[in-house]
Amino acid sequence: MERTRSPKFSKPVFTCGEGVRFATPEIVASYRAGRLKVGVLADISCGIGGQTICFAEECDRVYGVDIDGERLECARRNAGVYGVDNITFIEGDALSPQVVEQVADADVIFSDPARPAEEDVRQTDSLRPGIPMVMEAYRDVTGSFAFEAPPQMPPGRIDFDCEREYLGVDGQLNRLTLYFGPLKRCERSAVVLEGDKHYRLESSRDTLAGIPGTDEPRVYAFEPDPAVVKAGLLGELAGGLGGKVELVKIDTRRSLLTSDALLESLFFKHRYRVLDRVPLDCGKVNRSLMGHGMGKAVIRFRVAPAKYWDTRNRIENGLVGEEIAHLFEIADQVYVCEKI
Repeated sequence: MERTRSPKFSKPVFTCGEGVRFATPEIVASYRAGRLKVGVLADISCGIGGQTICFAEECDRVYGVDIDGERLECARRNAGVYGVDNITFIEGDALSPQVVEQVADADVIFSDPARPAEEDVRQTDSLRPGIPMVMEAYRDVTGSFAFEAPPQMPPGRIDFDCEREYLGVDGQLNRLTLYFGPLKRCERSAVVLEGDKHYRLESSRDTLAGIPGTDEPRVYAFEPDPAVVKAGLLGELAGGLGGKVELVKIDTRRSLLTSDALLESLFFKHRYRVLDRVPLDCGKVNRSLMGHGMGKAVIRFRVAPAKYWDTRNRIENGLVGEEIAHLFEIADQVYVCEKI
């Protein structure tokens, strides 16, 4: 056991093993605790206590359960660091009748189950304890469950009747929470966190599923927050922008929205002005960048690792400007953009 500082937490915390690596960042834990605020909550896989402590700041009473005694001791000490004293810590198997009986007054069961460090394809079947097992064990306690799941999983791969909530922090996909029973508000949602504020976008049956597609970005291009993309909510985002918007499909993972109008949204990661379109040729891209006074380029298209630095050096050769260009490849053309 050791005490360490981590950007995930506002205070130094006690940890052991890979406790900090798998701990929930404080910004996420605080948001989730606000959403799950109830009288009594049981966190049945509490680890070193990052999420549990935030639950305790919102709920009247909290149970922190973990099968690993050393992790549980870290959680107990971290509760002292954060000055919360309304957590009952229980060491044991969360699925055992003995533990279930001890938390029988819980209004909500939260679980952040263990999962393999690496998987070719993330799936709910690899979670331990599994979601069906937890819901069966606690079916007589409550019908309100929340689970953390790997955020790389798209909604269609989650075969449960639940809300799939994708969380974005600092423009990066951070967490996926599944809400069951009365906690479910919709089928899919995306939440962008900024400090103590959050912005939420929900799926809606009233929103048209499709967005007109194009291979030619207009005057402006907009990069949606990855939480919105992963949740499959580009249609909902576009429908609320109040202007003509088209979808530019870059590849299977990345898309841009584009318009002739400069639009604003809390769900945009970045906004760009499109300056030029040139063939996918390093020399022609370089000349375009020179003409627009660019000094550096951010390559936003796929380049083989072995060729990356050669490609970048050829594109940036002789640039002396101060501005940074963002380069997107769409239909064998490179679009030169500047961030707004």
